[in-house]
Amino acid sequence: MLPALIWTVHLVVVQTVASLSYAFGNLHPASPPSQHPQVPLDGWVGKIVNPMMLWDGLWYRMIADEGYAGWTPKAAFWPMFPWMMRAVHDVTGISYDTAGYIIANLCFLIALILLYQLVRIDFDDRVAAGTLIALAVFPTSFFFRVVYTESPFLMFCVAALLCARTQRWWWAGVLGALAALTRSYGMFLILPFAVLYWEQYGRNLSRKIPTTFPAIAMPLLGPAIFSWRLHVIHGDWLLWKHVQEQWARYSAKPWDTIYWAFQERSPENAAHAARNPGLGGDGAEWGWLHQLWNQHSWALVSSERWRWDVGNSDTLELVCTLLFIGLAIVGLRILPLYMSAFTIPALVVPLFQPSYVHTLMSMPRFGLTMFPLFIVLAVLVARSRLTWPLAIVSTGLLIIFTMQFTAWYWVS
Repeated sequence: MLPALIWTVHLVVVQTVASLSYAFGNLHPASPPSQHPQVPLDGWVGKIVNPMMLWDGLWYRMIADEGYAGWTPKAAFWPMFPWMMRAVHDVTGISYDTAGYIIANLCFLIALILLYQLVRIDFDDRVAAGTLIALAVFPTSFFFRVVYTESPFLMFCVAALLCARTQRWWWAGVLGALAALTRSYGMFLILPFAVLYWEQYGRNLSRKIPTTFPAIAMPLLGPAIFSWRLHVIHGDWLLWKHVQEQWARYSAKPWDTIYWAFQERSPENAAHAARNPGLGGDGAEWGWLHQLWNQHSWALVSSERWRWDVGNSDTLELVCTLLFIGLAIVGLRILPLYMSAFTIPALVVPLFQPSYVHTLMSMPRFGLTMFPLFIVLAVLVARSRLTWPLAIVSTGLLIIFTMQFTAWYWVS
């Protein structure tokens, strides 16, 4: 009941804001894939789905429609979600856009139900409820409603870990493989799987290896299947990795990535900007906040220039990353070991590949699927007087960022 209630309230808030912002707001020029403009749906379905089918959603629709042949940048988007969109479209005849919207929203509901069950195994009901609320009111949680992979990936990961935690290992392996077909990080589910397997069977492994032991490695089937598919189409087993440069990502040490995120222009970004005028030079920039301090007016906050500066300031990326790191460190004392084994690599791996355009690109939404961080948050604020003020402020930011996203401004 509680997960369904939270899902419903979240849907009403996010969808209302998104539809009104898209219909009556000042939209920034669209940024669809080249030669694949957004084709808005008509009628009441369009009023609901169109605001949720922006940015990456257009790429997933294109892949659902065309597959991975042709344009290689599509290989940066993993296949499970567009395959699901294609399947729903083929069975029901509804548009890819509507299929993606329905899938994302249903997956979020299932994810909340399963997450509530998982948290209650190791914590009390109060923490389980607080985890769902913290996740739902987080400022970037609107990504669970749009045609992105946040919802299906969270659902598969939570389902896989719930099965592993309750010793249903073959189901855990299958769900882990599906998670790894949804997003590359899913392959690292082998780490919490290994921790749980050792805790459940460690004393007996020296005498007899259980028949379910191969399930630990099943998440690796995800990248294996996707790599094989790309090899068949493009002749490149690792195209999903090689194509990252086309998305302005480069290799770096995690501590350098964090250091550069504080700078307006890191050495790597400066060199890239010299080779590619107009690109590069993104660390946190706080000029928008100074403007707001000196000129706090509706004319400023509703202006296209200021909203663009906020979206591209990279301050959200930096603040969220630092918050996630702090929660992960505290989580080492609060969380079961398998949850930290899931969270810490998910947090560290993206730091090896910063972006020339946004140093910590996508971190505010990547963190949404690191659900143990929200357990930590629930534990920390469970008995605090700051619970309601934090929830109100976070919900306000959720509304603002939803308006930004649906008006074609960068959020994450």
